[in-house]
Amino acid sequence: MTRKLWMAHLVKDSPRYREWLHILGSDEVPITNPRPMAAQLGPELTEVYKLDLDRFERNQMQRLTDFVMQRFQQPLREVRGTLESEGFPIRACDVTVSYELRAFL
Repeated sequence: MTRKLWMAHLVKDSPRYREWLHILGSDEVPITNPRPMAAQLGPELTEVYKLDLDRFERNQMQRLTDFVMQRFQQPLREVRGTLESEGFPIRACDVTVSYELRAFL
């Protein structure tokens, strides 16, 4: 049996919780790395995690694509290209990362 060393979940009191819950279909967030990185989102510099889009199921990817098309008013081809080449961030304040304590013993 394989154990994950860390897991990420949505923060329930985040103002974006319902949007992310709709996209992901659960509160588990597939991210590529448990350490956040700085990113420019609009006018602000903020901490983000990069979503692990390779772990997204087909319906999750469709909901994310629809969300990005609507939010940023971009055509499907451009959104798909951007997701494939650059990925997509989720704000660190919207995610809680927990670690398997046995990994540190």
